[in-house]
Amino acid sequence: MAIPEIKKNLGEGRLKKPEKQPTPPPPKPKTLFEEKKVWPRKELSRRITKASPYIFGIGGAMYSRQERKKMVEKVWPSQRFKSHISETEAKKRLRELREEEYRAPASAKKKEIRRQRFFLERETGLKGKY
Repeated sequence: MAIPEIKKNLGEGRLKKPEKQPTPPPPKPKTLFEEKKVWPRKELSRRITKASPYIFGIGGAMYSRQERKKMVEKVWPSQRFKSHISETEAKKRLRELREEEYRAPASAKKKEIRRQRFFLERETGLKGKY
């Protein structure tokens, strides 16, 4: 037997270390409300205010930080939503925004409400029929 054959035979019997499988990152929540069922009003306001100002799908329009803060105050007023906002309340308010959009007489007003609705749907992750 030649030396290369002996080395080959010796290597076959050794235990190999198992290869490390890359661990996939944990899945991110699809919606804001999959992370928490109920959000404190101030924290929800802070998250939406600090979110990306771009309105995707509307030609690159942006909302300033003050506009986003006013939008949250308009959609979830402190008199009606005291301390916490649940997923059902958020869905209900987005539904009311959609109805308000259809009832608005002027196209400029409809366009503004649609932009707000798209922005809030994207930030809360609540899309589609609600």
